[in-house]
Amino acid sequence: MGFWLSISVLMLKTMFLSFLNPFFWIFVFVVFMQYRKVVHMEQKLFGQPINNAWEQTVHSLIYGIIGGVFGSFFLLLLGISLESIGIAYLWPLAILLMLINPRFLCFAYAGGLISVASIAIRYLLPYWPELTEIVLLKGLLEIHLPSLLALIGILHLTESFLIFISGHRGASPIYLKAPSGKLLGGYSMQRFWPLPLMGLLGLIVEESSEAFVGGVSMPEWWPLLGTVMNPAGGEQLLYHMIPLVAVLGYSDLALSSYPHHKRIKTAGNLALYSVLLSVLAIASVFYPAVIVLAALLAPLGHEYLIKKGNEEEFSRPPLFQAEGGDGLMVMAVVPGSPAANAGLREGDRLIEVSNQRFDSESDFWHLLRINYNHILLKIKRNRKEINLPVRIYPQPVNQLGVILAPGRASGTYVEMKHGSILESIRRRFSPRDS
Repeated sequence: MGFWLSISVLMLKTMFLSFLNPFFWIFVFVVFMQYRKVVHMEQKLFGQPINNAWEQTVHSLIYGIIGGVFGSFFLLLLGISLESIGIAYLWPLAILLMLINPRFLCFAYAGGLISVASIAIRYLLPYWPELTEIVLLKGLLEIHLPSLLALIGILHLTESFLIFISGHRGASPIYLKAPSGKLLGGYSMQRFWPLPLMGLLGLIVEESSEAFVGGVSMPEWWPLLGTVMNPAGGEQLLYHMIPLVAVLGYSDLALSSYPHHKRIKTAGNLALYSVLLSVLAIASVFYPAVIVLAALLAPLGHEYLIKKGNEEEFSRPPLFQAEGGDGLMVMAVVPGSPAANAGLREGDRLIEVSNQRFDSESDFWHLLRINYNHILLKIKRNRKEINLPVRIYPQPVNQLGVILAPGRASGTYVEMKHGSILESIRRRFSPRDS
C-alpha cells in the first residue's frame, strides 16, 4: 500500500506541473474558441444560444483533469516511455493525414501506419540489409511498437471514459439535411478536453548516479511493456516522470437516439476497441507475431467504429423529422428560459395552447401572442397528457426558450459535406468563371 501511495503522490505532483506549462492554457483557449463556434452556430440556426461557451470550457477543464488522472494511471502502469514511441514520426504523419480529412488527425491512423511500415521494414531487412543506411527507415526500426500501440489504446480508453461521463453535456440541436434530401432534427455532440498528463522518459545512467536519490523502486514485472533501451555493465535504466499536456476531442451526431443514450453506446464501443488494442500490444511483448494484429486493428478498428456509428444513425428512424405527426416536438429547452421554468423537456410534444389546437408552427406562435398573459400548454409526454402553465412576461414571445423539430419550410439547416482541407484550398485558389 505504501508503494502505490508513494507512486500516486509522485504522479499527481508531476501532473500538477502541467498547469505551469503555457501550452496547457493555450489548449484551454483553443477549447473555448471551439465552444464559441458551437454557440455561434446555435445563434445562427435558432436565433438564440442554447449553451454558454465559458460554462462549457470550465466543465471541460474539470473533466479533463479527471481524465488526466485516469490516463496517467494507465500510462504509468504499463510503463510507456516517450523516447521509444516515435513522436518524431507520429505528429508529422498525423498532420499530413489531416490534410486528407480532418478526422484523420488521430494517432490511431498515424500510429497504425507507422507500425505497419516498421513491421514491413523488419520483414525486408534480411533481404535488403542496406535499408538501415536510410536514416528515415532506421528510425522506424528503433520504435518500440508495443509501447506506441498501447499508447493509442490508453488515449482512446481515456476518451471513452470522458465520453461516458460527459459526452452528452452541451449537445446542440441541429437541423440536418440528410443525403436523401429529408430535413431531420438531431443533436451535434462536440466535446473537447484539455488533459494534464504524467509521462515517462527513460534514461540510461551510471549505477552510482545521484539521480537515484529519492526515487521509488518499481516491482520486478515493471515496465509491463518492456523497453528498447539496454543498459550496459555498470549502468541502469532510470525513468523520470515528466508533465505533459494534451487535448482530446469528440464529435458525433445523434439523430435516432438522444445524446445521453448515444454517448453510452459510443463510449462502450470505443472502450472495447481500446482494451482489445492494449491487450494485443501487451501480448506482443511475449508473442511478437501478435504485433501485426495490433498494428492493423489501430486504424481499421477505429475506422470501423466511425462507419458503424454513422450507418446506425441514418438507418434507424429519426427522432425528429419535418413530417412529424400531431403537434410540435420539442428538441431542446434553453436553460433558464420560461419554457425551462415551466418544466418543458426535450421529447415533449406540444398539442394545445390555452385549450386551442394548432396545425403549424406559425399557428403555435400566433396563439402564444394572443394568449400572452395566460398561457397554458398541453403537452404529451410518455403517452400522458400534461398541462403546464407558462409565464413569458416580461420577455417577448420568441424568447419562450424551446427549439422545435424542423418544419417542412425550415430555411436554415446544416448539410453534410465530405471534403478534405486540400480540396478546400484547391477550391479557394482555383480560377472561377466570370
